Amino acid sequence: MRLLKQGLLLGFLSLFAVACSAADSSNAYQLGKQYRQAGQVQKPDNPKRITVEEFFWYGCPHCYHLEPEINKWLEHKPADVDFVRIPNSLGRDIGVLHERAFYIAQTLNILDKTHEPMFDAIHSQGFPMSSLESIRDLYVEKAGIKPQDFDGIASSFVVDSDVRRADDLAMSYGITGTPTIVVGGEYVVDAQSDMFKVVDFVIDKVRKERK
Repeated sequence: MRLLKQGLLLGFLSLFAVACSAADSSNAYQLGKQYRQAGQVQKPDNPKRITVEEFFWYGCPHCYHLEPEINKWLEHKPADVDFVRIPNSLGRDIGVLHERAFYIAQTLNILDKTHEPMFDAIHSQGFPMSSLESIRDLYVEKAGIKPQDFDGIASSFVVDSDVRRADDLAMSYGITGTPTIVVGGEYVVDAQSDMFKVVDFVIDKVRKERK
């Protein structure tokens, strides 16, 4: 009988520990600490889809070192999540140039061939990529485009509009540095050691709030 009681007690304590662990997990991250409310919330086009937006700058070493983590996270990204990269100038002239570089590549549909090489050129090879000419040379080398195709789109209305839209969105969210991730157009996750654990937590929060 004593052994039976001890077994029941141990079983109860185990269940209690699991319950407490689950409760602790649900409150692992708190609004105002590990993540914050966006300055201006963006309503989703499709409430069933959750957008995760990464604001980055090519010249930011932290953004560069975050890239492998992003790629690893993308391998098991939830099916209802859309990931979007958005360049941010941080109010710097070279930042604006790098925004333009991103949207030139996106418009030419070569972003998959130029995104990592841009980071590598700056942080591994020591090239600042501080002129359109240097960026054009990189794109010609890595993506095989014609120089005139680059020049034709570099100062186009489309690219200009994308740059302005990116700046306006960053300002509306209250982005103050990079890398920064915005989840669901509502919650901002600033750079931290367990960034994608927080992102996953906030994704689940947004999902529950929309039900």
